[in-house]
This record gives sequence, C-alpha cells and structure tokens, in this order.
Amino acid sequence: MSESDRLRRFLFEDAPVRGHWVHLSRAWIEAREHQVLPPEARNLLGEALAATVLLSASLKFTGTMTLQLGGSRGPVSMLVAQATDARTLRGVAQVREGADTARVPFPRLVEGGRLVVSVEQGERSPAWQGVVPLDGETLGQCLENYFAVSEQLPTAIVLAADEFSAAGLLLQKLPVSQGEAGAAGTLELWEEVAAMMATLSAGELLTHPVEQLLANLFGRHDIRLFDAEEVRFACRCDRGRVAAMLRGLGREEVESIVAELGEVEVTCEFCRRPYRFDAVDAAELFLPVSPGNSSLN
Repeated sequence: MSESDRLRRFLFEDAPVRGHWVHLSRAWIEAREHQVLPPEARNLLGEALAATVLLSASLKFTGTMTLQLGGSRGPVSMLVAQATDARTLRGVAQVREGADTARVPFPRLVEGGRLVVSVEQGERSPAWQGVVPLDGETLGQCLENYFAVSEQLPTAIVLAADEFSAAGLLLQKLPVSQGEAGAAGTLELWEEVAAMMATLSAGELLTHPVEQLLANLFGRHDIRLFDAEEVRFACRCDRGRVAAMLRGLGREEVESIVAELGEVEVTCEFCRRPYRFDAVDAAELFLPVSPGNSSLN
C-alpha cells in the first residue's frame, strides 16, 4: 500500500510519548487545484492542512476541526483548513491583491493575525474553540507554543509542503502519574526526542517513508507503529447548505440580486462548484414548510 495520503499513529513503548505522521499528495493537489496561489501561500495552506489532520487525529471527536486565520495584515489575508474524524480534508487561502510574497517568511505572511482552532460536533455537542497566537517563526512553532501554554501538553510539530505534497510529524508527551525519578527520566527522554525532531528537514519529511523517518530520528527507542488510515479530499458543500445560507441573507436581499442579475450564483470557495438559483428557486427558498415536511422539493 502506498504511503501517500496516509495517516499513521505510533507510540513509544518505553515512555508516555505518542505521535502521528501524515503525508498528503493527491488529497493535497485536489484541495488546491482550483486555487491560484504563490508558492509561499500555497505551502502555508499545505502545512495548515497537514497540521489539521494531525490535530484532529490526536482528539476523540465526531465532527470537523477547523484552523482559521483571522486579522492578518500580511499578504495572506485568509486561510481555512478543515479535517474531519472520517479523515477528509479541505482548505482555502487568499492573498491580498498585488501583495508580494516572494521569499516572505511566515511571520510576515500572517503579520498581526491569529489562528482560531475550533471543533464542531453537531447540534447536541457544544463547539470548542481556542486561539493560537502567531508568535513563532513557523506554523508548527505557533502550535507548539499553544499546546504548551494553553493545554499544558508538551508538543513537537514539524510541517512541510511544496507543489506536490504536504506532510507533518507530531509528538506529544502524555500526562502520567510517576514518582520523582520516573518524571525526571520521562522529561529527559522528551527533551531528547524533541531535539531530534528539530533536526528534521522539510525535504526528509516530504520524501522519506514513515518507517525510515522514525528509525532515523528515534532508532534508540522501541516504537509501535499502527496501521495506516487513508486521508482524502472531500468538500462538504451541497445545495441545501447554500440554500440555508441564502435564507439567512433574507428575502429582500435575495430578490434584489435576482432582479439585478436574473439569478443568484454562489460558488464554493473550497471546490469552486457553482450553485445557481433562478427566480423560481429563490421564491421557493422562502415558502413556508408544511408540517411533517422539513425540506423543499
């Protein structure tokens, strides 16, 4: 089985340390094929998608995890990356018109911005949200700082992306009850593996299979590597979701658009699929729903 578009989980047998590895190729290309982005913004989107898959795999939930950039004064004005518990992903980024991104480092790409991490699990479960300050030299560093400060969970993350693939490696030191000697030993091991993670290059992460990566980095330790899970691109847009959005705009606004343009056309930002509503469709949006029938034909 190819290790492209795969997620692998692993555990250290001799320490309370867990990890996840992801490599995206086709899923990454499909996620961005409708977007024209300069290399720096494209690679940042790829890193964000890899990070979202890793973070979603580290949690037990049913729903969607979203990383969303807000408030940026830098060239990258908008970025959204989403992953689900079913291992699907989608993402979109936008660059300010006329902005020069050539060789612009991460802190300047997203200057003044912040990253909001949210988890939606349906109407019956409250949404969870956290804010990641963009105070690191890389997206991975920002996420490490967030986990260390907000979640009290030591974490090491390395991310990389190029035109053809995106990948990430995540380690987390799990909380356990230990005596003083045991805690000191665990801390020493964590510092060792985190230091080894810092030596990992983007090229190695993008091209080496997970078995080789783990052997090169942590060959002194016994590691249990679990079976692969497929990761794929999938957009959640559909006509019903678009109709609900248009109802939220209100009858007057929708009718004014139809009067001016003859129809309402909404294009999904993630997959560029168009949804068109003519005058009849627009009128049906605001018809009362009969009892026992929750949808319109």
